[in-house]
Amino acid sequence: MLRAMVSPGCRALFSSVALAAIAFSSAAAQPVCEPSQPRIVGQVVDAATEAPLDVVRVAAEVSARPALTTSDGRFLLCEVGVGTIAITAERLGYETLTVDVVAGTASDPIRLRLQPSPILLEGLEIVMDRFRSRHRAVATVVRTYDEAAFASSGHWSAGDFVASRSGIFTMPCAFGRCVYYRGALVAPSVYLDERPLPGGWAQFESLPTSHLYMIEVYRRGTHVRAYSQAFMERAATTRLAPLPITLSSRVLPVGCATRVIRGRGDAYSGWSVDPPRLGCPP
Repeated sequence: MLRAMVSPGCRALFSSVALAAIAFSSAAAQPVCEPSQPRIVGQVVDAATEAPLDVVRVAAEVSARPALTTSDGRFLLCEVGVGTIAITAERLGYETLTVDVVAGTASDPIRLRLQPSPILLEGLEIVMDRFRSRHRAVATVVRTYDEAAFASSGHWSAGDFVASRSGIFTMPCAFGRCVYYRGALVAPSVYLDERPLPGGWAQFESLPTSHLYMIEVYRRGTHVRAYSQAFMERAATTRLAPLPITLSSRVLPVGCATRVIRGRGDAYSGWSVDPPRLGCPP
């Protein structure tokens, strides 16, 4: 990670902007169907126990917007057209189910039963225990977010989700995008499926939460790890042991840090950055 010092006068601004971002995101409304829109409503349950299943991804072949089931297993699909529609329900640890249903403005609720995959469910629990052990081994606070948190937030972007839930405020800096941490601007280390993202935070912002299984946030956003559904399925199958984590920072040379952020620009240009000095990062 790269670090640049921030003047004390900037701290109040960072705090106020971060709080405003949190308030805005928490007020975001979940999408709902228009009264005249065709829809599909229903509930997803475990075929073996009949217990409701949350965070099941339900998608219609004619709709670009999938739905995630709530804590009681219920879902709502809008903009699906009228007539017979093929929908698919999938959740890690269960067999994918595809059925044909009839959609309309007054459709009766349907009930989808997913068959559990015991071997995959057992493997997933083993892998998650190993992730929790890694959290305990790191001498810092670790915040973990799952599919249920993604669904309730209403944020499409992984970057927007983390910024809203963790109170992280990013801004342009000499290294692309930085986060504010302990009086400094730090370029966060960002990983996807245990590999560093070449584009850093900017690339992380383009990741859709609908494709993710989990996000880990270490040390107030200076280190972030995201895991896709496909990766976690492979991990559960192979009983993967997650890699150990070392949190470290690389501090800018003396004389660089004090000149990275010069002051606040106008509403369009954002923050102005001084030209780099000799021996400083570009």
